[in-house]
Amino acid sequence: MKRTVLGALLVAVTALSLSGCFESEDDEKAQAQEASSDNLWNITPSDESKDKGFTP
Repeated sequence: MKRTVLGALLVAVTALSLSGCFESEDDEKAQAQEASSDNLWNITPSDESKDKGFTP
């Protein structure tokens, strides 16, 4: 009986940890930093409709 309860508890903890319920703070910080890094390179092209060009 004791082995069955311990086995079931071990299976439950393993399933929860592998499902991602217990994300560490380091993972969350890394994901936030990656998202901000991706946004850094997402530069929109300039609006050239109002550009009058070079006039010396």
